Amino acid sequence: MDVVKAVETYITKLVSTPSAMKVLLLDAHTTPIVSLAATQSTLLSHQVYLTDRVDNPQRNRMPHMKCVCFLQPNEDSIEAVSAELREPKYADYYLYFSNVLLKSTIERLAEADEFEVVREVQEYFADYAPLLPSLFSLNHIPTEDRPLYGSSPNTWDDAALGRSVEGIIAVLLSLRKKPVIRYERMSGMAKKLANEVHHRIQSDSTLFDFRPTVVSPLLIILDRRNDPVTPLLTQWTYQAMVHELLGIHNGRVNLTMVPDIRPELSEITLTTSTDPFFQAHHLATFGDLGTSLKTYVQSYQSRSLAQSPSAINSISDMKRFVEEYPEFRKLGGNVSKHVALVGELSRLVDRDRLLDVGEVEQGLATSSGCDFKTVQALVTNNTVPAWNKLRVVILYALRYQKSQTSNIASLINLLLANGVSREEAGLVYVFLNIAGSDQRQDDLFSTESLLAKGKSALKGLKGVENVYTQHNPHLSQTLENLLKGRLKESSYPFLESSGTNLGLQRPQDIIIFIIGGTTYEEARTVTLLNQEANSTGTQILLGGTCVHNSSSYVEMIRAAAKKFPPSVYEPPPESASNAPSLNLNLGGVNVTLGGPAGTGLYRTSPDNVGMQTEGIKDGVRMTLISACIILAFTTMEFFDYRRVAVDTSIVVDRSRGQKLSVKLNVTFPHLLSLDIVDISGEQQRDISHNIMKKRLTKTGADVLGIRTGELGSEVDKLAEQRGPDYCGSCYGGVEPPTGCCNSCEDVRQAYSNKGWSFGNPDDIEQCVQEGWSEKLKEQAEEGCNISGRIRVNKVVGRMTGTPTDFSHMVHEFVFMADDEYNPRKATISKEMKKRMNIVGNPLDGYVAKTNKPQYMFQYFLKVVSTQFRTLDDKTINSHQYSVTHFERDLGESGNEDNQGVYTQHGTVGVPGAYFNFEISPILIVHSETRQSFAHFLTSTCAIVGGVLTVAALLDSILFATWTQVQEKWWSKRRC
Repeated sequence: MDVVKAVETYITKLVSTPSAMKVLLLDAHTTPIVSLAATQSTLLSHQVYLTDRVDNPQRNRMPHMKCVCFLQPNEDSIEAVSAELREPKYADYYLYFSNVLLKSTIERLAEADEFEVVREVQEYFADYAPLLPSLFSLNHIPTEDRPLYGSSPNTWDDAALGRSVEGIIAVLLSLRKKPVIRYERMSGMAKKLANEVHHRIQSDSTLFDFRPTVVSPLLIILDRRNDPVTPLLTQWTYQAMVHELLGIHNGRVNLTMVPDIRPELSEITLTTSTDPFFQAHHLATFGDLGTSLKTYVQSYQSRSLAQSPSAINSISDMKRFVEEYPEFRKLGGNVSKHVALVGELSRLVDRDRLLDVGEVEQGLATSSGCDFKTVQALVTNNTVPAWNKLRVVILYALRYQKSQTSNIASLINLLLANGVSREEAGLVYVFLNIAGSDQRQDDLFSTESLLAKGKSALKGLKGVENVYTQHNPHLSQTLENLLKGRLKESSYPFLESSGTNLGLQRPQDIIIFIIGGTTYEEARTVTLLNQEANSTGTQILLGGTCVHNSSSYVEMIRAAAKKFPPSVYEPPPESASNAPSLNLNLGGVNVTLGGPAGTGLYRTSPDNVGMQTEGIKDGVRMTLISACIILAFTTMEFFDYRRVAVDTSIVVDRSRGQKLSVKLNVTFPHLLSLDIVDISGEQQRDISHNIMKKRLTKTGADVLGIRTGELGSEVDKLAEQRGPDYCGSCYGGVEPPTGCCNSCEDVRQAYSNKGWSFGNPDDIEQCVQEGWSEKLKEQAEEGCNISGRIRVNKVVGRMTGTPTDFSHMVHEFVFMADDEYNPRKATISKEMKKRMNIVGNPLDGYVAKTNKPQYMFQYFLKVVSTQFRTLDDKTINSHQYSVTHFERDLGESGNEDNQGVYTQHGTVGVPGAYFNFEISPILIVHSETRQSFAHFLTSTCAIVGGVLTVAALLDSILFATWTQVQEKWWSKRRC
C-alpha cells in the first residue's frame, strides 16, 4: 500500500495523453499533490511545457496547445473550468478529477462545452497528499475560517466532515481496498465519520467491486484527543524535527528566516522521493544525523577533487567531466541544502534550550515521570522561551490531572509571572477539558492498573538507547494489540460485524485515519512496523486530516475553543481519589503500593506478624537469586535447543546400478597406460577420456612444446611416401577394422588390445621408419602426471597403472558420488565432512619409491557409501574409503623378515601399481538433528518449577530458623 506510487501512477497516466505539446492546469488543492508525486523533469518528458492554475485569469490564449486539467470536483474548480470551456484558450481539453463526479456536475460541464473542445473526462482518485509511502494527509489544517470541530469537541464541522469522507474514499479507491471499519468508542466524531464512509461505500458499490480477500482490509478511525501528548513533544528525528522547528508544507521548507541564508536556499524541497540523503536518514535521530552528514560532505569533497581542472588531462577526462557535471552539481546543491538545514536546527536547539526542555518532556510523557521542582525550575528559567514553558505545563497537567491539582494551579501562576499571557495560560485548562483523562478512553500514562504499571516498569528496566526518544506514541500500543488480536472490541467496535471472532483475525492491510491530524513521530512508528512485518505480509498505512507539529496542534485547539462553550476555559471539576491499596502476595512476600501504611515491601510470618524490610531483603533477595539461576539454566537450555547435532547411523546400502567417480592426481617417473577392469567383466584400456596427461622433466616441471604435433606431421610424410596401397603388418596383434597397422601407434594399440606388452619397437618396421626408439630415448628422462576423473561401476574392480619406473606419488585419490558434481551439494558435503573430521583421504600425499626393475605396488581400498542429511531435508551422497598397502619385489621368490619368518610367494606377479577397490554393502548416514521445541518448553518449565520449589523450601527453612533465633534472643533479654 504505497500511496506515493499510487498517485505517481495517476499523474503519469493523465500527462501521457495526448501525445503532444500540452498545458497542465491545476487548482489550489491538486497543485501540492502533483508537486509531491511528480518532478518537473517527469512532466517535461511527457511534453508538459507549461503548468498553471485554472483560476489564473492572466493566462494567454494558445490554440496550438492541448490542455490537461487535473482538478478537485469542488464548487470553485467546477466554476473555473466551466468559465474556461465557455472561452477556450486551447485546442482540446482533457478533464481529470481527483474524486467521484456527481451526475449534475457532468451535466454542468457538458452545458459549458459549447465549442465541443472536451475530448475526455475521467476520475483519478488522487484526492490526498502522499507525503511518504505509508503516510498521507488531507491537507486540512484547521483554522478559524476552516474549522474541524463543530460547537463542541465531539461534533464535526459539516465541511470538514465532507472533506474527510472524500479523502478517505479516494485513498480506498486508489489502493483498491474495500475495508471493514473500526472506530474509537468514546469519540462521537470517529463514529460519525465511520458511518459516513460506510454509507458512501454502500452507495457507490460498483466502484468498490474489487476481488474479495481472505481477510478483509481494515480501516480504523482514531481521534487525536485520545493522545494529545505526541503532537506536543519536541521531536528528535530528522523529518519530525524539521517539521517541528521550521515546518514542512507539502514537501517544501521555508528558510527565509534563517540568518545569512543564500537566496537559492531560501525555499528548499524536502521529500524522500527526490532526495536520496533524506530518504536514507529521514528517520535518523539528531545525534546520528551529524555523523551521516559529515560522511556525505566528505563524499562530496572527494568528488570535487575528481572534478577539479587539474584532474582533466585527456579527451576522455573531458568527456567524463561533461557527462558527470549535472549529477555533480545536483549533489553539491543537495549537500548545501542539508548542511544549511542541519545548521539551522542546531542553532535553534541551542537558542531555545531544547535539550533541557526535551528531557523534561520525555519524563512527563513516559513512565519515568518528572519531579514538580524540575518543571518549576524550567518555568522560572528566563532563557527558556515562553512557548516551551507552556507546552511543558500542558504536559504536566495532562499527566497529573487527577493527582496534583494544586501543583497544576501553581504552575499556571508561574506561567503568568514568567512571560506567558493570560490567554495562553488558559490553554492549560482548555486541553484538560478537551483531551483530559475524562475524555480519553485509554490509559495514556499507564497509571490506572497494576498490569499497566508492571509493563511500564518492565520497559524502564530494559533501558533506552536515547533519552530524547523514550516516548512511544499511543498508536504504537494500539497497533501492537491489533496485530496480536488483543484490541478490545468494546473499546474499538466494528461498525458492521461481518463474522464471528473478527477481532481475532490478523488483517493484512491496515489503514489508520486520525481525526485532528497525525504526526511524523507516528509515521516513523508505522514505517518501522512495516519493515518488521515484511515477512508476514502485513502493510500499514497512516493518514490524518493533516500532519501536526506542536504549533499547529495548539493553534487548532485554540481556534476550536473559541466556538466551544465558555466553560472550556474553566478549571475542570476536581475528582477526589485516594490511592488504592494493592497487595500482591508472591511466596510469602507482600508488595504494597499505596494505602495507609505507605508504599513498601513486607514479609508476613505464619503468626500474621508483619515485619517491614529496608529495601530488598530476605525473600526478595532469594527471589532475585532464583531468577538469576533460572535465567542461566534457561539460557543454557536455549543454546542446547538451538545447537545442531549430527546423528550417525548405519544401514544396508540398497542402491543399485550406480557408478562411482574416481578423482585422481598421480605422478609417475614413466607411464605407459592406465587400465581398469572390474568383476562384471568390463574393461577400460589406456584410458584417455576425461584424463589429462602432462609430461614432466626430471625436476617435475612441465615440458614445453608440442611433440605430438611434430610426430604427427612426420607420420603423415611417411604415409605419403608409402603410397595409398601400403598395408602394414600388426605382428600378431588384434587387427583394426581396416586390417592394416600403418603406424607404430597402430601396432602398439593392436598389442594392447591383444593383452601383450609393447617391449621392443626396433623389431617393428613402422616404428623403425618413424624413429620411435629415438623419440623414446629423448623422453627417457621425462615423467608423467595423470589427473582427472574416471567413471567406474560400483562393483569390485582394479585400476592399473603400467609404468616403466614403478615409483610414484599420489597427490589426490578420492571416490566421488554424482551429488558432489552439484556445487551447492559439494559445499554442504565439504562442510559436513569438516564437522565430522573426515576431510582428508588416506592416499592423499602418499609417496612410493623403488629402484628395482621388477616391482609391484598394491593398494586394497574398501569404499563405504556415505550420506549426509541436513535440517532442510537435503540429501547429499558421498563416499569414504580405507586403504591397505602391500608391495613386493618380483625378482625374489620369497623374503625373510627380522624375526626369521620366511614368506614364499606362490605366483609370479606383473610389475605395476594396482589400486584394487571393493564396495562395502554398508551405508553410513550422518543426519543433522535439533532438539524439538516441545522438549525445550518442557525443560524450561521443569527448570522454573524446580528452582522456585527449592528456593521456596530454603526460604521457609531460613525464615523459620531466623524467627526462632530472634524469639529466643528476645526471651533472654526479657529475663
